[in-house]
Amino acid sequence: MSVKNILEEELSQPTVFRDETKLSIDYTPLQLPHREEEIRTLARLFRILIENPGGTSKKVIIMGSTGTGKTAVSKRFGTMIQDVAKKKNIYLRYIHINCRQCKTGFMIINRIIQHFNPKFPRRGFNVAELLHILSNEILIKRNAYILLCLDDADQIITSEPSLLYHLTRIGDDSLNSKQRLSLITIVKNDSFRKTLDPSIQSTFQSSIIHLEKYSSSQLRDILKARIKEAFFDGTVLNETINLISDFCEESGDARYALELLWLAGKYADEAKTFQISPEFARKAKANLDPGIKKEIIRDLNLHQKLLLLAIARRLKKTEKAYVTMGECQASYQIICEEYGIKSRGYTTIWEYIKELANISTFLNTKVTRLEDRPGQTTLLRLNVPFEILEQIMENEIMNEIVVL
Repeated sequence: MSVKNILEEELSQPTVFRDETKLSIDYTPLQLPHREEEIRTLARLFRILIENPGGTSKKVIIMGSTGTGKTAVSKRFGTMIQDVAKKKNIYLRYIHINCRQCKTGFMIINRIIQHFNPKFPRRGFNVAELLHILSNEILIKRNAYILLCLDDADQIITSEPSLLYHLTRIGDDSLNSKQRLSLITIVKNDSFRKTLDPSIQSTFQSSIIHLEKYSSSQLRDILKARIKEAFFDGTVLNETINLISDFCEESGDARYALELLWLAGKYADEAKTFQISPEFARKAKANLDPGIKKEIIRDLNLHQKLLLLAIARRLKKTEKAYVTMGECQASYQIICEEYGIKSRGYTTIWEYIKELANISTFLNTKVTRLEDRPGQTTLLRLNVPFEILEQIMENEIMNEIVVL
């Protein structure tokens, strides 16, 4: 089969995706669940740009770990304020620059100028000349204003701390000057301030918006909202959504959760099925976090291996996201009989499960309330595909029994 035919055949296959670009890191949705208050805060801080253009320069720092929505919040607000400014005949432009791509002050200023003049040359000027051109030839001459966002700015602040000082004081040397550039700086944490000279630190006396990590329930809301845009109705099971959000609960990383969801969808397409089951999510996680280290397996005792096999087989049978402790114990006892091994009691089993959860490579525990039974129940969640785990544990158990 030719490459052309392979592509045509693949394009003719059915898919669970309505529009997979809606899961892209570059896509900013209209709605940002659990970030409405942060956008409202930006609106309060920057309303002066609409009410009194040029009256002052505002500086805001958005801070938070990876996947907490820093970029999305800034881009969504930037689009909003630019649209409002246009309705009021204010020439305000939101410009978003990723400092991992534009790594120097020269590149950043050049990119800002190219936003207004795409044919502006990439070489031939120094930083001082670029600042003069930006101030006089663009902002003053066109009566324009900028809300600039420097994303992932930690490194550029440390290496060129004076850059932000010069940017936010563009036009200060002009008579009756207006403040034409305001700034949003996106960073992961506050550590950059410690490296700055005291004379520069005043530049960073900005309002700070700190984005906390998403909780598991918040991640579920984000996934559900994005699923409506990215997938056909009914293709993503609720258990899969819950599993992915639990995978990402510790990191609170929505970006990683969306990547897991996208890859799980690809596995569903590969299997030619119209439902994205929890196992596809486990496969996605194994792909992004590959490898089960042999030394970890080697340190497990026989009954921990039997318990992992029991959980894997139970999930294989039910195709669900979780196993209860009762289901685990019942499956474990059956497997012990299969191998002719005397099973351990509940208390010992529970200790083994806690040890496995502490390792976290294979499984995690979750205490919750189930609708069909009173009280709390401990659920067990596999972090690796049951197909892989079943095969590994069967081989390990057989090798250990032979040695015994």
